[in-house]
Amino acid sequence: MAKSLLVLSNQEGFFSFLIEGLEIQKIKVERRGLLRIVDSIFKGKVKKVVKGMDGAFVDIGLEKEAYLPFRSQCKGEHTEPLKVGEEVLVQVLREPVGEKGAKLTRRIKLVGKYVICLPATSEVKCSSKMEKEEKERLKDMAMRLLSQHWPNCGVIFRRHASRASEEEILKDIENLKKLWLKILKKFSAQKKPGILLEEHPSYVRLIKDHWYELEEIVVDSPYVWNDIVAFLEEFEPSLVKKTVYVKDVAPYINRYKIHETFRKMLSKYVWLKSGGYLVIEETEAMTVIDVNSGEPYGESHEENAVSTNLEAAKEIAKQILLRDIGGIIVIDFIDMKKQENRDLVIKALQESFGEEACHIQIYGFTKLGLLEMARRKSGESLSSMLTEDCPLCKGKGKVRSKSLLAFELEGDLKSGIHGIVDLYVNPQSLSTVKSLIEKNGIKYVNLVEDPNVDYNDYEIHYRI
Repeated sequence: MAKSLLVLSNQEGFFSFLIEGLEIQKIKVERRGLLRIVDSIFKGKVKKVVKGMDGAFVDIGLEKEAYLPFRSQCKGEHTEPLKVGEEVLVQVLREPVGEKGAKLTRRIKLVGKYVICLPATSEVKCSSKMEKEEKERLKDMAMRLLSQHWPNCGVIFRRHASRASEEEILKDIENLKKLWLKILKKFSAQKKPGILLEEHPSYVRLIKDHWYELEEIVVDSPYVWNDIVAFLEEFEPSLVKKTVYVKDVAPYINRYKIHETFRKMLSKYVWLKSGGYLVIEETEAMTVIDVNSGEPYGESHEENAVSTNLEAAKEIAKQILLRDIGGIIVIDFIDMKKQENRDLVIKALQESFGEEACHIQIYGFTKLGLLEMARRKSGESLSSMLTEDCPLCKGKGKVRSKSLLAFELEGDLKSGIHGIVDLYVNPQSLSTVKSLIEKNGIKYVNLVEDPNVDYNDYEIHYRI
């Protein structure tokens, strides 16, 4: 099914929504003015080699030194050892979190329209979603094209490469080769550790991943519109006419139930159609998901468990992608005795991730019946970005963040309001809301303090 991309912005940042039908599948949040670190390419300088950690700490020009493991991300292969003071070309896999610096790799990936190029390697791979015959055809093409145009480079064919002509794939490879040569030139010229190539904004990355199925791109910012159109003119000109700027985003916010989606996404409870439900708990170390059954309707406990678990597996995959949860994930499915039923649940979970399955590793059930899996973690999950420690219970709980309050309130106050309204807010949110209103020059709002309104929430009362 065709997809739409909705990009909304406010003074805090950009909110991108990938939508299929009326359902939001992915949400990306990006703060304004911050350096995009993940997948960006840096020049680094080795500061310390730690044999006990099988890696090195590298200065890449950020506040904290980054960690570069010697073990490659590819099949446990080791990279060449480094020396203190050595200059290295690296790409960021994970942004700094807490006291930890960024995580690096020397296995650079340059993402194109049809291919991902891997300079200084000899790998040739294809998306797992392709048929065997198509993989063989593309591999043969790659060996021929690379030997002629970029001998010291490997390539991974993206899923939609199967619909591209040989000329289009060659153009993609040549464009990435030009980019690589620019990076190498800058690496040689740049004297100090620092960024060489900053990754695209999140809304452009979504376009690069889903361009072939997008039927509409809607934005509410002239700056974002110009940025996207400039990118598309080179990348996929046919999408330029499908990229529209709208001033009033209220119809889109209402159509896709964006406020409701945020509230559901930040809740730890997710209800299943069968009456069962999930409990999702994110911690610093891992995410734990508990599956609970509803009313029994099968002929046995095993039948009821399998049915609920299969439904839960699809919803779990959806929630992991929607909430952008990464790292270690442990799922407590309803207990099943038969191994074939456990295998069915694992298969359903894998299939539900779709193209994202390449970033997922499912390890199976433990002796305690818990399913272990991991998803590549590149930074904060959405829930951690859009919540903050509750000031009323001294950090024991989480509340909606000021950035989410600002995003939702800005959209509501700028769209579809005629005449003066009374805006009820919690006293502790008053200064934040007042500042937001003043920055936007909004004159038709009468602020009312109400301790019964949740912290970092609001109520709009229309005057008759």
